[in-house]
Amino acid sequence: MLGFDLSSKKALVTGGSRGIGLSIARGLAEARADVVVSSRNGEACSTAAAQIATATGRRAAGIACDVARDDEVTKLFAAIEEQGMGPLDIVVTCAGVAELTPSIELERAQFQRMLDIHLLGSFDVARRGAAQMQGRGGGAILFCSSIWGLGAQRMAAAYGAAKAGLCSLTRTLCVEWAPLGIRVNAIAPGLVETDMTAPLLEYPQMRERMVKSAPMRRTATPDEMIGAAVFLCSPAASYVTGHVLVIDGGVMAR
Repeated sequence: MLGFDLSSKKALVTGGSRGIGLSIARGLAEARADVVVSSRNGEACSTAAAQIATATGRRAAGIACDVARDDEVTKLFAAIEEQGMGPLDIVVTCAGVAELTPSIELERAQFQRMLDIHLLGSFDVARRGAAQMQGRGGGAILFCSSIWGLGAQRMAAAYGAAKAGLCSLTRTLCVEWAPLGIRVNAIAPGLVETDMTAPLLEYPQMRERMVKSAPMRRTATPDEMIGAAVFLCSPAASYVTGHVLVIDGGVMAR
């Protein structure tokens, strides 16, 4: 029976030094994968990798990278090879930022930054990962989208558009890369308590409104993303591709 064991697999998690990315990186290591943790903060990457290695006994490396910059993504993949952490079998893209701005005040540069980090950065990392997977039996790509990419949220035009782009990219790459043995899926979390969402939740009215919108009447923790992520990256999901798995406490069911 196909299971969740990721022994002998090598994984990259961008945005992996905190929040959802850190939880997923640890979850992959707990499933016996060796993991590369990447984010813009090199010190945070090294700390996260050391914690994961100590907790799981798996190899873990921290490599700094700003996915919005093509030259840094190139250096990331070179460093992965230099440190013996490749070729990759699993790529998870969680790097991201969030901000709320009234659309009428939203400047082009702000919009472009969201696209560069969430959409273009994810594609660039996935494309390079897929190049290592082809000819080796394939692999798994997992994007971190959002329910804001599936439905409307006021003042989140740029963020929502970038996350919606990831949902579309998931389906397109699924069709194109399936013949290579590469599965492409995404998770779409609802409101998760992280450092990134903390500024949004500082406002009691916003927190109350968002919590009330979820039938489960609460926010999620980063660790609640682990099960879905490990499943979609594991042999247990061998016939699952092109899927966006919503993890939102029932918000989108309304």
